[in-house]
Amino acid sequence: MNETLLEELDAKPMLKTLKQPEFRWPVVGDGRGGEYQWSQSDWSLLKTLAEMRNQHSKSVLIRLYVSPDDKNSSQYIIKLDQASLSLPSREDYITNTSSAQAYRAALLSLMVDVAVMLGAPEKAALTQMEKALAFETKVAHILIPYENRTSENMYNKYSLSRLQRSIPQFEWLNFVKAVVESKGDPALSITSSEPVIVRVPQYFKELMKLIEATDPRTVANYVQWRTVFSRITTLSRRFLYRYLDYARVTTGTTSLTPRWDKCVNYVENSLVYATGRLFVNTHFQEDKKHMMEELIEGIRWAFIDMLEKENDWMDDLTKKRAVEKAHAVLPKVGYPEFILNDTYLNEDLKQLEFNEKDYYGNVMQTLKFIAKSDLTWLRKSVPRTEWFTNPTTVNAFYSSSTNQIRFPAGELQKPFFWGREYPRSLSYGAIGVIVGHELTHGFDNNGRKYDKNGNLEQWWSNSSIEAFTDKTQCMIEQYNGYHWEEAGLNVRKHILNWQKW
Repeated sequence: MNETLLEELDAKPMLKTLKQPEFRWPVVGDGRGGEYQWSQSDWSLLKTLAEMRNQHSKSVLIRLYVSPDDKNSSQYIIKLDQASLSLPSREDYITNTSSAQAYRAALLSLMVDVAVMLGAPEKAALTQMEKALAFETKVAHILIPYENRTSENMYNKYSLSRLQRSIPQFEWLNFVKAVVESKGDPALSITSSEPVIVRVPQYFKELMKLIEATDPRTVANYVQWRTVFSRITTLSRRFLYRYLDYARVTTGTTSLTPRWDKCVNYVENSLVYATGRLFVNTHFQEDKKHMMEELIEGIRWAFIDMLEKENDWMDDLTKKRAVEKAHAVLPKVGYPEFILNDTYLNEDLKQLEFNEKDYYGNVMQTLKFIAKSDLTWLRKSVPRTEWFTNPTTVNAFYSSSTNQIRFPAGELQKPFFWGREYPRSLSYGAIGVIVGHELTHGFDNNGRKYDKNGNLEQWWSNSSIEAFTDKTQCMIEQYNGYHWEEAGLNVRKHILNWQKW
């Protein structure tokens, strides 16, 4: 990367984005005028949200993505959901704890300063960003809270025509077409009969009311702020240092991450299969895979043995189906086999062309690449035995839609995983605990709602659900009693609800 050139360019790459009609930021247009001028009559919220999704891989207000249908896990479907906020948590907006107030103050200060750094008049920036933050606070209030986002609550299947009748204030068909359709793939043609899962219909109804009651300039200022916010760290150091001041308050960060470190992390997390291949070639030994598969079978056997012999609260039919699901759990270890296929990797990457003199451009084309990655699965069957986890990830996962437990190569190293030259008990005591944890996710408060084939179905009897709830209530009450005196906080009980067995 040419850091000298990056400093010389300063805000120019971002300003080039803000000239595009969909991305004009009203408050900056007030200062710069000309090509940056925002016009309410020319502005379309729909086009802006769609282009943010397409060009920036960023969802604001409305999140559209493609993933397996919860009740037909062999097929992909479009899903519509609420999107994230500028601050990490909904509670940062709706509570008045000292930390929440500090976060909001830091955010407003950042919004104002970045707008001014990009050319907005200082007084206008303060006035308009206060209104934008007030709008986002109202959005936070209508978000469906975490504890209410259960699988069954969020499975609401509509056709686009029915969704349009239900929430007529937004052109849903045109939005989905703008995001999904591709000139190069006629199969992705969208009509009004297209099925979609609307995960939060009540949120969308409230959102449209809020938008209608808000000055379009305020909505546009907020949406364009989110575009800028997501790209601040790709600009010159003065923007990085201003972001650092904000991060000191919200995350406790005290220093800038070196550019080389950021670039390595960005490439690793963006081009996951190419970098995963390099990692596997250099650092992963095949005997780890065989040893891990053997360990998983041992943990599975122990789980089933406990389920059959020690579980005294589950009725026989539910227990029988639980055993069947445990047997059906598909372990995936190390890396997806397709990353060893050079033809596949090259085909995937050929649309990218990087330039060491254009850091911002490199990031933007990678984001466009990522934005398309899930959309291409629409109309295809779910490859149930395949997996798409970054091999370098130091974590493990359970997938309810495929009933898989996943252990990437990055997780299979010390201190989690110990090779054949060490006693087997070390691995059982370290990564064995993680295997057991991931396995039980298939039977926790969310995983139990999916059958052995990954379909959303109530396969537990009502009596077993009631017994499960009773058994876990004591744990909730125990943790509710834990108080962190210095912070004045208690454990939030809804977090526990997702980690019970």
